[in-house]
Amino acid sequence: MKKYVILCLLVIAAISVSYVCGVDVDNQVVAGLNSTSDLNQGLDDAKVSNKTVLLIFDQESCHYCDQLKKDVLSDSEVQKILNENYTVVIVDVNKEYSLAADHQVVGTPTSIFLDSNGQEIGRIDGYVSSDELLDKLKEI
Repeated sequence: MKKYVILCLLVIAAISVSYVCGVDVDNQVVAGLNSTSDLNQGLDDAKVSNKTVLLIFDQESCHYCDQLKKDVLSDSEVQKILNENYTVVIVDVNKEYSLAADHQVVGTPTSIFLDSNGQEIGRIDGYVSSDELLDKLKEI
């Protein structure tokens, strides 16, 4: 019985950590948002599906990155447009520092729009609200 209680507590702890970190059981960064952390895969997917790439640079312990994921990328209207028309790539600047340097990222969050060939066609430096992101998505 004691082992069962400990096992249950461990499962609850793991679920809690996943929730706090914003990762669901399918290992998505934002539940309901189709995304990858591999830019090459994202570019390949964008070419096949004729979509624009939204490359988002974030990092752990970044308050505004967390807010962007929690409030903006979780918004149902934002997700609908992103899932239908964009290939979303979310990378950690600390793990992909050369990629961040290549794209001249100086702070997080930074959102860069790329055509399917990897050429920058738009950029958002810093946090934006759902409405501001929706306006930018309609503009691109």
